[in-house]
Amino acid sequence: MSLKDPNEARERLQRLIAQPEEFLFGLRRVTREAVMALATPMVRDSSMGKEPAQAHTIISDIPGTGKTALLGYLSGAIKAKLGRVDGRPDLMPSDFTGREERDKFTGVRTLLKGPLHSNIFFGDEMNRTPPKSQSPMLGAMEGGKVYMNQTNEKDGTIESRPFPLYPISDDPSETELFFIVFATMNPIEFEGTYPLSEAQMERFTYRLTMGFPSREEEKKIRAKNVMGKKVEIVMNLGELLDIHKMVSQIELSDDAIELRERYLENSRPFAQDERVFGRINEKRKASMSLTNFINEYVVSGCSPRRNFHTEAAAKAHAFMRGEDKTATIDDVKAIAHITMEHVIQLDPRSIGDNIDAKKVVSKIIKETPLP
Repeated sequence: MSLKDPNEARERLQRLIAQPEEFLFGLRRVTREAVMALATPMVRDSSMGKEPAQAHTIISDIPGTGKTALLGYLSGAIKAKLGRVDGRPDLMPSDFTGREERDKFTGVRTLLKGPLHSNIFFGDEMNRTPPKSQSPMLGAMEGGKVYMNQTNEKDGTIESRPFPLYPISDDPSETELFFIVFATMNPIEFEGTYPLSEAQMERFTYRLTMGFPSREEEKKIRAKNVMGKKVEIVMNLGELLDIHKMVSQIELSDDAIELRERYLENSRPFAQDERVFGRINEKRKASMSLTNFINEYVVSGCSPRRNFHTEAAAKAHAFMRGEDKTATIDDVKAIAHITMEHVIQLDPRSIGDNIDAKKVVSKIIKETPLP
């Protein structure tokens, strides 16, 4: 049964937000943001042109803040095929994709699909995994396919075969696909972590942080008995794709488009503009203070591709607050931190001056004039 009423769709999303709140306390903001990620329609490039995609999301915070539990409860509330890999230094690419195995007695070859063959893939502590081993996941995020080596039964040659990610039902004729990656990572200063490259972070639409519960909420963690409670399935993937269609119909206002452009442009230092575009845009709408700050502390700002991520996020934010037609500058402001921080690369001197990406985006929002 399809969803057609936007108000009913929003009610379903609120029920989805409520599921983790039966077990976790003080995480209302990040839970809402994670559900917004599920409701965000993206597009990707393919050999046939543009095709629908999902908004991959990374959650970064110290251990013990509930990252894994939150994603577990959320994914359990959606009727979907789930896959999971726990990050370890000894992981191999085949631990993501699967492998072909041959029975040594019968000679029969069996293709064993790995956890990446799923609708919702959960990569826990991904920056504990070497970059080489992460490559299948990152390729799947970009292209919506998993490539596996398979033996040709006729001539015995090994071929690389693509598998689309991932049908929303078990029907062999199913053509609708849904594939989203939720990854968690620990701060890079923690022992045993590998930094994710700029290209890797660019594949994620959102980066969320958990934060800490208030004192009263932390008391509930110890006091409230949640034994015996179960997560309720409140939505299937077909309904989630219906929500994507509703969100896609929202348009950004002219002012929202202009503000988005200003934010992305102001995130880039002059040196990056000159290196990438062959020119310096001296007509950007920014205070001199902001321009000097970015030139001093930022090595690389948001790429042009970030336009697609910020636009889709603004539409999803507008939909969740009750809007069906137009996203405004308030929506662009609201999603700036969670869509921009993780792709801004800072100069090493920022460490000594206690400057991080959050402070950079805050300054961009504060000192970029509104249209």
